[in-house]
Amino acid sequence: MGQERFGSFGLATPPARKAIPADEAIALLKRGEAKAGSLLAYGNGRSYGDSCQNDAGMVVDMRPLNRIRSFNAETGVLEADAGTLLCDIIAYAAPYGFFPAVVPGTQFVTLGGAIANDVHGKNHHRRGTFGCHVEALTLLRSDGRTYRCSPTDNVRLFGATIGGMGLTGLILSASIKLLRVPSLDIMEKATRFRHLGEFFDLAEAADQANEYAVAWIDQLAGGHGLGRGLLLTGNHAEHGSHAAANAGTRLSVPVRPPFNVLNRPFLTAFNAAYR
Repeated sequence: MGQERFGSFGLATPPARKAIPADEAIALLKRGEAKAGSLLAYGNGRSYGDSCQNDAGMVVDMRPLNRIRSFNAETGVLEADAGTLLCDIIAYAAPYGFFPAVVPGTQFVTLGGAIANDVHGKNHHRRGTFGCHVEALTLLRSDGRTYRCSPTDNVRLFGATIGGMGLTGLILSASIKLLRVPSLDIMEKATRFRHLGEFFDLAEAADQANEYAVAWIDQLAGGHGLGRGLLLTGNHAEHGSHAAANAGTRLSVPVRPPFNVLNRPFLTAFNAAYR
């Protein structure tokens, strides 16, 4: 059987990407008609390695399950369906002064996907991974039963599901504790470093002083420039906006360039300009 391109990277055989709606999969599981390993939850397809493929059956499109079920504006605990996008959670909670404690490189991931991959953000040094902020989740397993999992209920199943890549069952909903922030605006600072030694001298103090910290390293630089890069740090602005950016505004590239820009001369020039 031939292969097809799936997402941004890699190739997959068609069965590995055949999807069914969440409601159909839930009905199959509750009736006991789903074979073991035949279903795998699929979020919004933003994993770098196109991880959600199922040669043994089908993937389950969880995005129709996208309700925000409840929110406590005092504690910051929000419960939502697994298919809810983080951008929608951000937009909902922002007016109350809350923000997800951990956000990966894109806000266009589902709540269930963030849990299944136990994603990290640029504040890992302070907040840990996404799973550290999950209060509870509901899980539908192949036995047709729904389990409530938390640090006190079905503890082993709870731990296995966080970072479990969907292998423990379908996450139907989850409660997460959000972070209270003064605003959604970020005050960013970029600091150049000339080599890795200088970076390590800066990094510890940067982690202590900032909510967010990430480094970009010019991997093509050599000689005296070996290990040079930028240390990017940031904190929520004290007097900024609580309005979330329009989640519908997304950049797109309508055409592919007629030549491969991922070559050493082009990237060397870009890295020099970026730094």
